[in-house]
Amino acid sequence: MSNKLPHYLIEKNNLIVQVTISVLFAIAFLAVYIPMSDTTTAWFSLEEKDKFIYTAFFIILSTIFLIFSRVMMYYMSKRLIRFTLPKFIFWSLGEIVLIGLFHAYISLRIMHVTGHPAELILGKSILITFIALGFPFIVTDLSFALLDAQRVLKIARRVIQSNTANNNVKSANKEEIVTDNPDIINFNDYTGALKFTVKLENIYYIKAEGNYVNVYYNNKGGISSFVLRNKIQAIEDAFAGTPLMRCHRTYIVNSNNIKLIRNDADGYYIDFNQTGLESVPVSNTYREKIVKRFTEI
Repeated sequence: MSNKLPHYLIEKNNLIVQVTISVLFAIAFLAVYIPMSDTTTAWFSLEEKDKFIYTAFFIILSTIFLIFSRVMMYYMSKRLIRFTLPKFIFWSLGEIVLIGLFHAYISLRIMHVTGHPAELILGKSILITFIALGFPFIVTDLSFALLDAQRVLKIARRVIQSNTANNNVKSANKEEIVTDNPDIINFNDYTGALKFTVKLENIYYIKAEGNYVNVYYNNKGGISSFVLRNKIQAIEDAFAGTPLMRCHRTYIVNSNNIKLIRNDADGYYIDFNQTGLESVPVSNTYREKIVKRFTEI
């Protein structure tokens, strides 16, 4: 079994969704569990003022810790650490254990819960935290896996549709290959077979989708796309030195068709001289190169 971490587990939006759902589920779980508890959560209360303050304090600090942990996970996976599935699982379990230890510390040192051995209180704190956070962790991860499988299936269907519709787009065969015209772009698949030919001026951007790339281009005034089985790194290498430039780990853009580059609160984005296209993000790695190219046009 491969230890490679599925990309959807470390995507920014999925991490935000997972933290949000996990915190809400944990609060709901504790609201149900508190009335039945006689040990570690005996100090939890949503009604008594003093206990409510400590309850809110624990929930708020635990949420902040979880957010900080996932932010660290996201940026470390991009720059410092090559995350594997075991590392991801270990990290998630570490979050649960640390929050459980924090809960046990409040129980023993601040609220002075008595009547049970410290070991029991410690163990039950970690167990309760595992139920409150581990369950939504698992459910959301499985949901992300299902959504990704549906996305891959959708891409596969689009590949079939693209191949079926080859007669309606400008596709190429051996007789149509153009090797000496810089205004014509030939796209090969992962085997090196030529699959698609289009004028450079008609290309807007290329987006990676797993083991496929999606070429978005102008087709008789409208926006069309062609799905190609290849890695975006291979596409970048094939067109090095052309206006097709990498701007993000997921995107290659045609710098000739950039309308503007804007700096939003969460980073730089590219807009094109065609309505109906999504704004393409620019990562810090490629920002200087893209901006320089745009100012030279």
